[in-house]
Amino acid sequence: MLFLAAGLTVALAATTALSAPRMARGDAMLPPTAAELGIAASHARQWDALRAEAVALRAVGRDDLRDGVGEFRALLDQPSPDLRAYSRESQRKVDAHMAEARALRDRQLDLYESLSPQDQAKVRRAMAERLDRFAAMRERLGRFLDARQ
Repeated sequence: MLFLAAGLTVALAATTALSAPRMARGDAMLPPTAAELGIAASHARQWDALRAEAVALRAVGRDDLRDGVGEFRALLDQPSPDLRAYSRESQRKVDAHMAEARALRDRQLDLYESLSPQDQAKVRRAMAERLDRFAAMRERLGRFLDARQ
């Protein structure tokens, strides 16, 4: 189960690598739209299509993780659960999700490489802002966990 959670977490992070924070709204963790980035109209449609794919893939990953936790918990209540079969199925799901995430990431990188240098700089700024936000969240979580000990 730990591998399922770790695998899906990595996959979710990979699919949102081109994201930027939007602090004041409920969709702060979603990738920015082409309009929000201000990239050229010639690439905007493709950017937004890849954004929609990333959002959908992340939602599927979250649903799979939630469902997997429930299935695993129910399995543990059985007198002789087949943990090996559950592990194989969980790994299959993680592998499939990771394959989709890699394919999406490759398409995102193809698009990035086709952008003008100015638009590439905008995307890099958005990525840097996202990394900074994750670092701040990780730091807050660390302080919270340290305070509980």
